[in-house]
Amino acid sequence: MKNVSTSVAITLKQVQKTFPDGTLALQPLDLHIEKGEILVLLGPSGCGKTTTLRLIAGLEFCDQGGQILFGERDVTNIAIEQRRVGMVFQSYALFPNMNVSENIAYGLRVRGESKVLKERKVQEMLTLFDLEPYAERGIDQLSGGSVSESLWREPLLPNLKCSCSMSLCLPWMPY
Repeated sequence: MKNVSTSVAITLKQVQKTFPDGTLALQPLDLHIEKGEILVLLGPSGCGKTTTLRLIAGLEFCDQGGQILFGERDVTNIAIEQRRVGMVFQSYALFPNMNVSENIAYGLRVRGESKVLKERKVQEMLTLFDLEPYAERGIDQLSGGSVSESLWREPLLPNLKCSCSMSLCLPWMPY
């Protein structure tokens, strides 16, 4: 993959998560990820790895008193759409009824971006990942490696600050 990123640090200060039923999903956590740093979260089932990534992404909000920073920007109470974070889960989350280009464009379509912008951004991502020959192929026609690469294209599109998988978080700002 070609380098397109300008990184941003991620800082968690006293971030904890309690679910509505009273379950403490994440003990208070202080964590600083330097810009450009790759961090692997390892631990037993139920220790808070996924919850931490969901909190960074904005899929969950932390308990009162916690703070999540992207660089100097406090994103603690900002919704996922405005955080610009992409998540790639352990199991593939591509739409089997769409081809590669349509999967890449999905996030832009949902955000209501213009057809011209969608086409330009999709072409940029296909070029970036050297997948132009596969643009019109169905997801079921790709190798496992190509599917994995396809998963990383969509998170790059909306100028994200960070991309997360279930075991890593790569802070970046591609544009």
